[in-house]
Amino acid sequence: MSKEIESETSKEEPQYKLYYFNGNGRAIIIRAILYYSKINFSDVKITKEDWIKLKQTGKFESEDLPVMEHENKLYSQMHAIEQYLGYTFNIHGKNMEDEYTINCLLDSFDDLFTIFKHFTWPETEEDKEHIKDYEKAFKSKFAFFVSVLEKKYKDKGKYFLGDYFSLADIFITSVLTNFAEKLDCQNIIKEQGPKIEELIERIKKNELKNFFEKGYIKESKF
Repeated sequence: MSKEIESETSKEEPQYKLYYFNGNGRAIIIRAILYYSKINFSDVKITKEDWIKLKQTGKFESEDLPVMEHENKLYSQMHAIEQYLGYTFNIHGKNMEDEYTINCLLDSFDDLFTIFKHFTWPETEEDKEHIKDYEKAFKSKFAFFVSVLEKKYKDKGKYFLGDYFSLADIFITSVLTNFAEKLDCQNIIKEQGPKIEELIERIKKNELKNFFEKGYIKESKF
């Protein structure tokens, strides 16, 4: 292949390698965690054509990306990687109730993304015929999701779980920002979650400043 990977790394040997396409997609939370941690890592961006060839090398046990490499081990499955890093960098909650809340948020990505991909990357004729319907359904679900988060967060304090920063804040800030920008529907967050909007803007300027300046990928609007 002419250019197998495009890597963003320092001169030091990276402690982690993240393999994903040149987009936010299913790697957005993992990237955000790694940038937040300020650990030395390599953000390996590949094309879909390269991924087909890389799978044939036998190095990857998973048929899907993202994949993370650490200490000569490969880790697959998006949420499993997110939780692994959450525990590694001590942002996965202080108790079982917090962990439950975080895991619910991580799982909710799948609920949103399942609808989102139908009209952003239509694969079937049915998808192509119902793009506007899927977009409408997504925005409705997105608005409901933001309103639920608003109710849960309203009286919590500085962060979503109270007085400390966690994976919940990373999820809300990165995922909601990406979905809203992609569909140009920031007004949904403003209307359904004014407190959530304040949280997002504060996190973007502080804990995730490094990520949004260096790791967040500005994608074209749908």
